[in-house]
Amino acid sequence: MTRAALGALALALASSPALAEPRPIDLTLPHEPRPRHLRMRPRTAAAPAPTPTPSAPTPTPSAPTPTPAAPPRAAPPVPAAPPQLSQLDASSDELAALRDVREPVSFSLTIGYQVDGARPSGRDSLDAPVQVGRDFSALRSYGFGELFFSTRGVALDSLSSYFSLRLDAAQRGTLRPPEQPDAVRLAPPIATWFERNTFEVRTGWGEVKDFLPRNLGLRKLRLRAGSQYIYGPWVLHIDGALLAYDGDIVTASAYAGGRHADYTVDLANERYVVAGASARVDLRSLVALPIALTGETLSVQSFVAGQPDSAHRELEIDWQPRRDFTLFAQLRTLDDHIANQRIQLRVRYRQVTNVVVDVMRRFDNDWRWDPSLIAADDPTAARRYLDLGPVLPQVIASLRGGTLIAENVDLVARTTVAADLSTGATKSSFAAAYFEAGGALELRLRRTVAVGASVLSRQTQRDDTLAGPIFDVAGTPDPLPASSTTGEKGFTEIGGRVRMSLGARRFSTMLEVYGRRTTYAETYRDTEDPIETRDLRGGGRVTVDAWIGKRLRLFASYDLSSAIAFSPEITSYKSLRLTMTGVY
Repeated sequence: MTRAALGALALALASSPALAEPRPIDLTLPHEPRPRHLRMRPRTAAAPAPTPTPSAPTPTPSAPTPTPAAPPRAAPPVPAAPPQLSQLDASSDELAALRDVREPVSFSLTIGYQVDGARPSGRDSLDAPVQVGRDFSALRSYGFGELFFSTRGVALDSLSSYFSLRLDAAQRGTLRPPEQPDAVRLAPPIATWFERNTFEVRTGWGEVKDFLPRNLGLRKLRLRAGSQYIYGPWVLHIDGALLAYDGDIVTASAYAGGRHADYTVDLANERYVVAGASARVDLRSLVALPIALTGETLSVQSFVAGQPDSAHRELEIDWQPRRDFTLFAQLRTLDDHIANQRIQLRVRYRQVTNVVVDVMRRFDNDWRWDPSLIAADDPTAARRYLDLGPVLPQVIASLRGGTLIAENVDLVARTTVAADLSTGATKSSFAAAYFEAGGALELRLRRTVAVGASVLSRQTQRDDTLAGPIFDVAGTPDPLPASSTTGEKGFTEIGGRVRMSLGARRFSTMLEVYGRRTTYAETYRDTEDPIETRDLRGGGRVTVDAWIGKRLRLFASYDLSSAIAFSPEITSYKSLRLTMTGVY
């Protein structure tokens, strides 16, 4: 190659843009970037930059020339696009509706309205004519409301409070017969625990933490005062104060106050003063033993006639060598005498199967209802909800288990055996021996639809001794049957339900149906008019639960029951309940 050819080739290479020296790039943006959205887009193939022609002039840094955009190219298909931010926001709406514990103020207000009805059949009851409006009301409506209000860090950083209020707007049905000067009570179609307008504060307390100097090392100490529930040998509602220390190894509390009447407003004058303390020591962190010890004491001073003062003690041992194995033992005394013993075993297998074995023995010196009622009161007093008869020794053993099959079948089963340990002639209908077995199954057909079924049966051992025929002789009252001969001898109940749910705090509805057959003990025998000893009834319920946005909930339920053999004057019972709840 001649020198002229080599010089021409060198000149051509030097003038080519592709092989020229790299030029400086101007990174200055003409305006601020404004992202229009934060959505993630699927990945696309990058389009190659256009190759400039050799004749294109070389731009200088002072006058940059914009590169023309490449024509759009189709993106290759991808298996699944990543979730967009808008989709993540929609899925987090359910969590946003939950109460945030960091908010200083939160409340929940529920307003409801209920209508109860009973359709008369036109038949007589106990050979006596029954008339609607004179003997009972065929329709009754009432309203109710609940308010839950709590604060955290308002006025003081260490102060928190909680209030729960209840409102009932119900009028008692009355009738003024023409031959009587005073009005008499008219029975409602369905009995309820309230028959008057009431407004009460169920619970209301204030609590302060970290109120002592920090150099004392008692930052985990808290003081709560007001109307509250305490958990000792029994759950009690008191109006008083509680001082508690929540440590990592030791947890202790002490409380004192007056008993708050919960069962009915008629017992507001029955006063009890309670005081107690509890302590729990976790040996896992102390000496590396999987054991926790708990001791509790409770003293009740009574200002009610016929009810003596009492002292209750309780000791608990919790042994948990593994996370899926727990053995729990409990011993409770009344006035330093053993009143109740209990042992429980909880086992979990492969995260989806749980088995619980529970055995409890009750002695004859135990309380009748709770620590404030330990002795027999006036048998003529109209307090049927506490009329449980004498306390008799009894052993109750139960076995419960549940598992998940194929991730869409929930199965649960349980059985219970109760043995009456009383001796002699003292027997009670409330402490009879029985055997019970039941189970439930729920199958999720789709993600939103589930079908379930349940069955329960209990057979009770009763004394079949009849009190004799009904003589119905004037001046000669028939003797009352013994307590051990009264009550049901057995019942069997089956039920089914269909549930549809579009997600938590969105929309759900459920349909439930049931049928129940009960056999009662025969206490009297009348050859002319046999007494019915079997009862067959059924019913159902429909519920609708809907959330409008994040803060408003609407709930409706309708209950319907068939006729009852022992109430022939009424064909069926029905009830409609509507509630609206606002959450903030």
